[in-house]
Amino acid sequence: TTVGISQQVDAIKILVAPFEPKEMWIIFEGLGQVLEKVLLYQLEPHSGPLVMKQIDEAINLCRDALGPSYDAGNFAGRAASLMSILKDKFGITPKMPPAAAPTTIEPSAVEGKPEPDTAPQHAEVGSSKIVLMDENDVVIFDGFLEESTEMINKIEEYVMALEENPQNMDIINSLFRVFHSLKGAAGFLGMNEINTLCHDAENLLDNARKEKMTVDREFSDIVMVVRDTLEKGLGAISETLNEGKNNLPNYTGTVSRLAIEPVLTLIDRKLFGGGDEEEPVSPKLGEILLEQRSVTPDQLKKALEQKAKPLGEILVDMGVTSKAEVSAALSTQSSVQKAPVAAAIKVDTKKLNVLLELVGELVISQAIISQNSVLQKDENQKISKDISEMAKITGGIQDHIMSLRMVPLRQTFQKMNRLVRDLSRKTGKGVNFVVYGEDTEIDKTIVEQLNDPLVHLLRNAVDHGVESLDERRTAGKTGDGTITLGAYQKGGNVVIEIKDDGAGLKLEKIRKKAIERGLIDPNRQYTDDELKDLIFLAGFSTHEIATDLSGRGVGMDVVRKNVEGLGGRVDITTAKGKGSTFLVKLPLTMAIVDGMLVKVGSERYIIPTVAISESIQPKPEQLTTVTTSGEMLNVRGELIPLIRLNQVFQLSDAKTNIHEALVIIVGTENEKRGLLVDDLLGQQQVVVKNLDKRLQGIKGFSGSSILGDGLVGLILDISSLFDLVNA
Repeated sequence: TTVGISQQVDAIKILVAPFEPKEMWIIFEGLGQVLEKVLLYQLEPHSGPLVMKQIDEAINLCRDALGPSYDAGNFAGRAASLMSILKDKFGITPKMPPAAAPTTIEPSAVEGKPEPDTAPQHAEVGSSKIVLMDENDVVIFDGFLEESTEMINKIEEYVMALEENPQNMDIINSLFRVFHSLKGAAGFLGMNEINTLCHDAENLLDNARKEKMTVDREFSDIVMVVRDTLEKGLGAISETLNEGKNNLPNYTGTVSRLAIEPVLTLIDRKLFGGGDEEEPVSPKLGEILLEQRSVTPDQLKKALEQKAKPLGEILVDMGVTSKAEVSAALSTQSSVQKAPVAAAIKVDTKKLNVLLELVGELVISQAIISQNSVLQKDENQKISKDISEMAKITGGIQDHIMSLRMVPLRQTFQKMNRLVRDLSRKTGKGVNFVVYGEDTEIDKTIVEQLNDPLVHLLRNAVDHGVESLDERRTAGKTGDGTITLGAYQKGGNVVIEIKDDGAGLKLEKIRKKAIERGLIDPNRQYTDDELKDLIFLAGFSTHEIATDLSGRGVGMDVVRKNVEGLGGRVDITTAKGKGSTFLVKLPLTMAIVDGMLVKVGSERYIIPTVAISESIQPKPEQLTTVTTSGEMLNVRGELIPLIRLNQVFQLSDAKTNIHEALVIIVGTENEKRGLLVDDLLGQQQVVVKNLDKRLQGIKGFSGSSILGDGLVGLILDISSLFDLVNA
């Protein structure tokens, strides 16, 4: 309620700015500051009535000042009294508005001329053009866009749930509340078209609430069209806002009347009646007891006059009702109340990144100090123990900061729900979409780059994976296919599963297409894993004709590049007639790497543990040479190419005899290599540091980290290391 009143006070302040006397603007400026104190809990709890009394007086003053019988003397006295109360009771001393350019709001039918040189600058409202005049307006619109984006995502979530349960009134009420909130915010900021669109959507939902309309597929389609139109409008506003930040006040942009007219027509076609009810309010305890006839109106009135105890206790003490009846009424009340909103504060991701970087530096410094040789002396054992205790605290801080960057996959998965729904209708295939693990958390920076790979994988699952209705019936399957999108944690990684129950990958067809395009040798026999890997090649597709869904051979190539760029990998399993499963394995975070520290000559490198299969002490007889492939290592009958890191990085002081060194098997099931290293120094978590700009783009490395002795260790990028060796 306080927020709403505060918004109205700010709106009045904008409206009265051009007019005389200037005390009107000053008074509402002061009242705005008072309400800000209320919101920040800086006033006494019982200050509400006094605040409302001053707001009423200020509104009456405005009416008198702008009316035909304005009395300057009377106004000055009352204004001085009001400003005195603001100062004495609330500690507020509002000042005259700063000199500024003319306001965009023209006075009409009012005595007294505006003085443009003293009017404050604000956003122009009430038209399709919104002009931001200062940074305060930018902040307001930024906040509106952020909140509106969240609400638009909620619309999609609710519609998906409504399609599964069309009779659920709670979902319809939730949708109604979202549009109601959007309508109010847009109207306050002068976005008339968005306000109109939300108002019509409200009418549609109100008819559904009153059971005047059937909630069917057409109904949900219309709500989705409204949602998409709002998203486009807000996207245009966001884009122009970003452009205008450096060049105020030149900002225009809102969804046009032309854009929403077809949507309004859709709603009118579906709408049989309209309504504009306010958002439903949870019933009060007294109202429930009256409805249940547990108390009479007179008894309730007497109880409400007493404020010493909660209402239920007072009524029981009066002997007019029982504890059981009060408990039942409280249960009824809680069942219709909104779920409590968890206290939260929004923090810019950039600030979190800076904090994480500082904590990373702290962890590195801690490691350097703890490994100082001076601490190993007997007389310094106490200091060494204290530093170890501090290391635990430092590690706890690091873990907590990392958790702040972690976000659930729920919102990303919800977007995929809409995608599969639309693709199902477009292809004419029935698809049951199953989602699990939405609460699995992953680093925010990874989530932001995960959208494209998931879109391509799910498109392929619908278009290539799930068969047509006739094909499924011929194969003895149910008419509707099933696509599963899930997530779970495994070790230090998050695994995302995209699974379909379709026909599976047609490996022979993939082989023929690859031969046609000259991608593989027609005379060579390829394993199933090698054939599966071909779908990730750029330009490869089994479709004869490119459509708007697939066929251009760019989707899976994008998937592999994006996932590997995030430090992950994609694995495929498939069975003929039973479907395919794509497993996207990603690190929990890109800020810290769980790695194996290895030594090669005088240098040390960090190999991400996610890429390591095993490490072995090879015997000389395991080494063999293949004419076309170079050195190979025979590991349990499987020939694995050997990479001598000392040769790749030109290190002269490394071990060269294989029986003296160690081999670490890295890569995926489809492509394995053995890395020859001198020794394993242990597994540890390291803070990732970006390479200097002059070194970025060098193959073989993804970053660096400062080790415990203060020296730098380079983090190997296994995928680009393979490319480097192949080149």
